[in-house]
Amino acid sequence: MNIIRVDNNKIANSKINNDINLKDNICIDILNNTNLYIEINDSNKVDVKINIKKDKKLKLFNFSETSNSNIKFYITQEENTELTFNSFYKNVNVEEETIIDLNGMNSNVEYNYSCLGNTKKYLKINHNFSNTNSIVKSHAVSKNDVIQFEIIEYVPKKSINCNLSQSSKIINLGDNKCLIKPILLIDEEEVKASHSSVITPISSEDLLYLMSRGINKDNSIRLLVNGFLINNLNLKEEEKHILYEKHVFRR
Repeated sequence: MNIIRVDNNKIANSKINNDINLKDNICIDILNNTNLYIEINDSNKVDVKINIKKDKKLKLFNFSETSNSNIKFYITQEENTELTFNSFYKNVNVEEETIIDLNGMNSNVEYNYSCLGNTKKYLKINHNFSNTNSIVKSHAVSKNDVIQFEIIEYVPKKSINCNLSQSSKIINLGDNKCLIKPILLIDEEEVKASHSSVITPISSEDLLYLMSRGINKDNSIRLLVNGFLINNLNLKEEEKHILYEKHVFRR
């Protein structure tokens, strides 16, 4: 596992031999199949650029616990590449932008995003070549927070046989207004695309079921929220347990 931690706009404990600037910019070339963990804490601005070379696979996990920050990811994928991108955010007043360019045939991305706290999320995936595939799943929980998702997928002309799947869900535990903007910009007919967007209160049936088993209301809500966020991510069971214990239960 390659590890990068960004704290106070500095990079520490890096185990990657790539072009890394020791301020707020991270530049990484993926030359081999690898897993990468990036943790962002107390940084005002972070820019991460990743280039996945031909025929390579990257499983990326990004954890952020910060406030009043601007975080940007720019990822390019060459031919025959696979990216699994899992993000978990616990933030206050954070703007996060991710742009993914599928720059080669048979490049695939699975993007799973879960967040707590005031967050403005912008994601754009450009299907610049034929036979490219994307799956996007975004989950969020708002208590006294404002959460906004803007998710754009673009398919230009001559990019045929592309597959796009997008689903977003926000559980609103309070009265604040949350927003989801699913945008599909498709200039080609030979494309399969779907999207769904839901903003909803927590399931009363699930809540009553847990409470009927002797769990009080607050702990029932907590269990449902944690499961909703963690199970959205494509992680191994031991990785989910670490995320539960180290990060989620501290809130």
